[in-house]
Amino acid sequence: MKKLISLLLVFCMMLSLAACGAPAGNDATDEENAPADSQTTGNEEDAVDDAAWDELESLGNIKTENGVLTVTITVPADFAGEDVTQAKLDEEAGEKFISAKLNDDGSVTYKMTKKQHKAMLDNMVEGMDEALQEMIDSDDYAITGIKHNKDYTQFDVTLSTEDVGLAESFMVIAFYMYGGVYGIFSGHEAADVTVNYYNANGDLLQSANSADMAE
Repeated sequence: MKKLISLLLVFCMMLSLAACGAPAGNDATDEENAPADSQTTGNEEDAVDDAAWDELESLGNIKTENGVLTVTITVPADFAGEDVTQAKLDEEAGEKFISAKLNDDGSVTYKMTKKQHKAMLDNMVEGMDEALQEMIDSDDYAITGIKHNKDYTQFDVTLSTEDVGLAESFMVIAFYMYGGVYGIFSGHEAADVTVNYYNANGDLLQSANSADMAE
């Protein structure tokens, strides 16, 4: 339980950095619906490719300003932070994002170039995959492997046991957070996040979906 809390705290700290668009590495996969087949380590593909950029354009998030394509992303107040001010956002604007507007509801709308947006997502992906690897390496869980699809809406978790223990089942909250937050920052929020637990033989032990939490 302490490990989960510490991981979530690290994740929240990482989000505060990602909201400012700090650059870093990346990791992603191409599978969307079949059992996810990406490892939590590796950086062979771009977190934002041309196809993803086109999808953002179809959602109306991409505009052209002074001949430069820009993307606008609105971050909810919970992720923007309580101490954010318009003056602080104006001071930070430039290298990591073009501009940012503090909205009346506490959310922040960022405007950035494709390069800046990719750097922000790369930083987020690196932080999430490091956290996932920590779960695998930890003796606190019976997790031996975690795979995910490109947009973090499906996680396939392999266990060394034949049952999903309390600690492992509680980790589903972290997976929901990863998928949901990645959706927010990528510009197209995830409708739901699926987590599948398998034993060492590949038999499905349990499946959970974030949509069930709303019921």
